[in-house]
Amino acid sequence: MKHRQRSWHWRRVIYRFSIGLALAQLLLIFLSWLLSAAMPQSSIISLLSARGIRWFFGDFVESEASAPLLWLILCAFTLGGMRDSNLLTTIIQSVKVGFSALPRRVKLALITACSFGFLQIGCLLLLTVPPQAVLLSVTGTLSDSSFSASIVPSICFMLTTMSIVFGLVSGTLHGVDGVCRALCSQHALLMPFLLLYVMASMFVTSIHFVFFSY
Repeated sequence: MKHRQRSWHWRRVIYRFSIGLALAQLLLIFLSWLLSAAMPQSSIISLLSARGIRWFFGDFVESEASAPLLWLILCAFTLGGMRDSNLLTTIIQSVKVGFSALPRRVKLALITACSFGFLQIGCLLLLTVPPQAVLLSVTGTLSDSSFSASIVPSICFMLTTMSIVFGLVSGTLHGVDGVCRALCSQHALLMPFLLLYVMASMFVTSIHFVFFSY
């Protein structure tokens, strides 16, 4: 019961933020029209003008389809895999009671998953540490490189594959169907954040268009 109450509490906070952003978007539409009419010589663009309407309909998908949206979805997949495979619970339990207190099969699963994780980290180091590594930038640094652009997806991929390996070895995940159900199990957590993301992204891009488009 307490878990459900906490879950509803943070969802209610996200819903209120989303509604607030939607109201702010409506206010921005009215304000952009008012300011552009009052100051026709300024660079402010009304969202109700022909240019503003074309921008909103023409660029809406492009403005929403950004890297944070993909990160949000990948993090939901990762969390679903870690929770349903019991990897996250097992790690917490091993810290509290010690690794030796875990059941034998769980120990084997945790060792296998961690070994798989270290193998992936080793491969990633081979692609970034040596000079002229594949994932480095043209200047040989990690900044503005292929690695820095994919750091979040890489972490999500490593944790997800570790969760799948742990779940299959420990028996908490059964076959392809079980793995897919685990990865998609956090839709109830994902959807409120997607709503908040869409509202926030629309509001921020609208502000940039109204006040900073020249």
